[in-house]
Amino acid sequence: MADGEILSPALAALLQIMTSTEVAEAKCVEAAKAIIEYEAPQGVYDLTHRYLIGVAEDEEQSTDLRLEALKLLRKVEARRVVPGVAKGEDTEKAKRLAQRLEAARERVERFRKAGGTVFPYSLSVTGD
Repeated sequence: MADGEILSPALAALLQIMTSTEVAEAKCVEAAKAIIEYEAPQGVYDLTHRYLIGVAEDEEQSTDLRLEALKLLRKVEARRVVPGVAKGEDTEKAKRLAQRLEAARERVERFRKAGGTVFPYSLSVTGD
């Protein structure tokens, strides 16, 4: 986590439970689940990810607990590869821009065919 990063009291408590050596491992995994299911700073996700890897790779842990850790790891890993949220686009504005670009391409082509000496002023940028 970045220095000076302020965590909510609930998130700080969950981190404390997850990293405690005095709490049953199943409860630590439960705290990890509560952390990764909601938005948190990247450093918190990284710490949770490392913790879950430790549980999943610990052959002394029960299969059920290791399986739960692996399921949670998939959530953390999947979150990292999800593309950004698509944003809506003004389709009319995009169409107008496409028309303007096509008109500009046509003007450039006519200019090139004319030998580059005469610029065709008959078409305006707006197509009027």
